[in-house]
Amino acid sequence: MPRLLPDPAYFATLPKVITSAAVILRDERGRFVIEKPNYRDHWLLPGGGVDPGEDPRGCARREVQEELGLDVEIGRLLALNWVPSRAAAGAPMGVHFVFDAGVMPAAELEARIVPQEAELDDWRLVEESEAHLLSPWGAARAERALAVLRGEAEVDLLSPPVG
Repeated sequence: MPRLLPDPAYFATLPKVITSAAVILRDERGRFVIEKPNYRDHWLLPGGGVDPGEDPRGCARREVQEELGLDVEIGRLLALNWVPSRAAAGAPMGVHFVFDAGVMPAAELEARIVPQEAELDDWRLVEESEAHLLSPWGAARAERALAVLRGEAEVDLLSPPVG
């Protein structure tokens, strides 16, 4: 019987790719949820790293559940980033997805969100004009995702972060 896949040793020679998934979760006024992890200086969109055997949508749903205590439906893809490896820094390539997590009234978000104490210091609803609270790369991802939601942009690969 012919082998369908190369020897596992071949796969070990291929470059590593880090994959993550995040969401845009909005309230009825169009503000979106961000979270302040205790391990970074800036705020992030809810989300995290894709586990082995997990698809990005499943990751996004799991991470929102773990970090904020919300079970949300993960909708369409809004933004996709490709980050080339930075060999000098030892950083592998990355693929980062942003999905639509829909709209939930602000009062419901405030009543239901329970931040994961081990990772998060805080969460908040912000206007698009406050996207600068995220890293420059995170702000660009959020702004692109919001533009896709408004029908002003299409899903496409975003440029790698500068710096």
